[in-house]
Amino acid sequence: MIRKSDMAVRDNLALERTYLAKERTILSYVRTGLTFLGLSLFIIKFIDLDFGYRLLLSLVFAAPGLYVTVLGTYKLLCNRNWRKEFEEKNVLVNGNEKQD
Repeated sequence: MIRKSDMAVRDNLALERTYLAKERTILSYVRTGLTFLGLSLFIIKFIDLDFGYRLLLSLVFAAPGLYVTVLGTYKLLCNRNWRKEFEEKNVLVNGNEKQD
């Protein structure tokens, strides 16, 4: 027989896992974006092509890199706000029903 407090603990742990999985995914977006930005800087500095080609090639990597980095940072901040809002609205706190 499952007690109500056991279900609350299980539900809270499931929410923690979900939050942490979302955070790992979002941080991988940021890491990927920064990798693209670093690659564009590498192209400008070390690839031996005409300056126009180097600039064009680096922009091909810098634009999506910047986009993914900004998007990942934005989603990370939204994810942290989601967790705070959920904890405020959560009906079960430490296995006990929240008293209004």
